[in-house]
Amino acid sequence: MYKLDLHGYKIDKTTDVVDSFIYDHIQFGSKQLEIMTGDSKVVKSVVKEVVENYGLDCKPHVYNPNVLTITL
Repeated sequence: MYKLDLHGYKIDKTTDVVDSFIYDHIQFGSKQLEIMTGDSKVVKSVVKEVVENYGLDCKPHVYNPNVLTITL
């Protein structure tokens, strides 16, 4: 599983980083991704918006609610 850690990214760059990460892994044929958002509700909403634009769904990780799991 591939992971993206958003700690340290500014909010205005988050959309582009997440979009590129998801796009690249769709092209690569990955099955599942994890995005570490931290506790920020703003970052989580940005990630969810990008994920929804791809017609995908994301869920909080079973053991860590600060990680979103995306199935491609």
